[in-house]
Amino acid sequence: METHPVYRFGPYRLDAAAKVLFRGEQPVHLTRKAVETLIVLASRSPEVATKEEIMAAVWQDRVVDEANLAQNIAVIRKTLAASPGDPAYIETFPGRGYRLLGPVSAERPGQQPAAAPPARPPETAPAPNSAAPRRLWPAVAGVSTLLAAVVLLLALVRRESPEPAPVVAPVTRLAGKEFQPAISPDGSMVAFVWQESEQTLPGIWIQKFGEPAPRQISTPGYSWSSPAWSPDGRQIACLRFGPTTGEIVILPASSGEARVVAPVLPTRFGLSYHHLDWSPDGEWLAVDDTPSLSQPLSIFLVRLATGEKQRLTQPEEMIIGDVAPRFSPEGRTIAFIRAFHRSYQEVFTVPVTGGSPRQWTSDSRMVSGVDWTSDGLLAGSSRGGSFRIWRLAPGKAPAPTAIYGEFPIQFSYCRRAARLVYSLVQNDPNIWRLTLSPAIEWKRIAASSGQDASPQYSPDGRRIAFRSDRSGEEQIWVSGADGSNPVQVTFGSGRPSVPRWSPDGRRLVFNDAATTEMYLAEEEGARWVVRPFGARGVHPVFSPDGQFIYAAAAGSILRYPAGGGQAEIVTPTRGLSLDVSPDGRYVYFVREPADTTLSRVELRTGEVERVLSGLVPYCTSCWALSETGIYYLGVRPKAPAQQSIFFMDWKTRAVRLVADYPEPILPIGIGPFSLAPDRRSMLVVRLDPSNADVLRADGFR
Repeated sequence: METHPVYRFGPYRLDAAAKVLFRGEQPVHLTRKAVETLIVLASRSPEVATKEEIMAAVWQDRVVDEANLAQNIAVIRKTLAASPGDPAYIETFPGRGYRLLGPVSAERPGQQPAAAPPARPPETAPAPNSAAPRRLWPAVAGVSTLLAAVVLLLALVRRESPEPAPVVAPVTRLAGKEFQPAISPDGSMVAFVWQESEQTLPGIWIQKFGEPAPRQISTPGYSWSSPAWSPDGRQIACLRFGPTTGEIVILPASSGEARVVAPVLPTRFGLSYHHLDWSPDGEWLAVDDTPSLSQPLSIFLVRLATGEKQRLTQPEEMIIGDVAPRFSPEGRTIAFIRAFHRSYQEVFTVPVTGGSPRQWTSDSRMVSGVDWTSDGLLAGSSRGGSFRIWRLAPGKAPAPTAIYGEFPIQFSYCRRAARLVYSLVQNDPNIWRLTLSPAIEWKRIAASSGQDASPQYSPDGRRIAFRSDRSGEEQIWVSGADGSNPVQVTFGSGRPSVPRWSPDGRRLVFNDAATTEMYLAEEEGARWVVRPFGARGVHPVFSPDGQFIYAAAAGSILRYPAGGGQAEIVTPTRGLSLDVSPDGRYVYFVREPADTTLSRVELRTGEVERVLSGLVPYCTSCWALSETGIYYLGVRPKAPAQQSIFFMDWKTRAVRLVADYPEPILPIGIGPFSLAPDRRSMLVVRLDPSNADVLRADGFR
């Protein structure tokens, strides 16, 4: 396959394969679309890249306004911080396009860096002299090689990590998403999951390095996940999900019949982790699973011969659970990721004989993958801001590797071949308005290349508050009801939860997802001021009269005076994702992260009752209250992949279908639905189509 070049200009290095910009050896945060825009400019330099060229390359199969391009250019200029006339400066040619000032060199993996062409004005610079004496070229090449060696030596001295950078090249470039890559034991092939579109079911494919196209080994009609190679490379274990079933299945890598090993829970709640691994002795599988929707995921050992399961870990109940098991090279230990929350996870290990897990990281950051080296672990983590693969060794600080990415990194490492395969998994949730009356209509109102979720209408319906990482960190934003004029409310390294409005529309209450500390953001003139509330709680929400704040804490639901003061217990019942009925009579909640039942407590009597079953697991706040009923996200009977919005009437308890979701959503972290004050529309979150390709890094040691 064709390899993508690495562009160098000024102090920057732009990896077109991984779509990452570096300044020296440090990754520079840019959105994916901004990086793709910069790639087009670098590939055309010193010529002008027209607006049409850039927009066709960056927004394929999508019609966008030129304002999107102008915004990308502004973001890139601010990031590069180059002065007019200097290398890396972007010139504007009104009505035509843009040009990246050079010199820009392009080198492909495995090749010596090419001499950078001189910068020249478009269409006016003289053409290079093709009649230059050929005998000068060996001397020029020798000088270039010497300079490249000096630059490389200086870079190695200044590197944050002393290891040589591996050679990165694409393995797959298919439509849609290729993810969960698993490299074969000999390093010659990669198995992966391919989902062509959000409406198609994912399957298992194998790509042999050097062959032109992959081949499918899974059968259609199922949703497939988590390929794991047998030690001899002849078979692949994977998860297979039907409408109501989940199974561990063994597939021959060449041809033959599938064999079912054991049943598992028929969903993974939208979690994109690699959920399965095969032991080095070939006798066991490790899988994350749970016997009940009310319990978190745990790591289980499955005996291949009998399908017998043995539980290895038992995480606390109020977290997502333990996922992504990986056997150590000798098979005596399993590494896994403990998912405390959608926004932070940590790396643990546990002996296969059982015992207390050992914690390897304490970063409160996202961890997307884990694997073993000969003397430690590799972890895909956002601990440095952007995603990167880090080396973990006992008694040492995490050491960075040369593999970076804007999105979570899923990877698999072959020690024998010193080869790593990885995929950057992009999920692009955006905020949509679903018009309920007079007719059903979808309209996207707040979008970025990052994560936009947890929307909430203001009490007057003129604004929305939401959570977004468009600035590089998850923060709270406020915009017009149509998504216009977004303003950032919070700053810093905290992890704000769902913002909920006060009845007067002047304040927001939220908690830090990592610490459960609660905060109030108050609008003062043209800016927002954030202050600690002075108490801990989860999913705080104002009462309709604004006098109280309800929150979940210490296994109970509490009520705090909005102005501060001692809390009182509403009910000694554990709860999440709170909301208060419009008349202030009830507090609604779910009990556990994977709970599919909605309950409520009457504030006057303290009586608790269940009012609704059928919520999507882990989408604990995907519902919205009205005076006459409740809108909620559920699934069609016998078709858990078909998510739909339903309405249940309070008086009759009759349930009717409101609208089918055009594509399934990942339930974790989507945030609550929000009903407009006029009850004619609702804010929800949908996933835009995204891409993910499998890359390989040779020489990774």
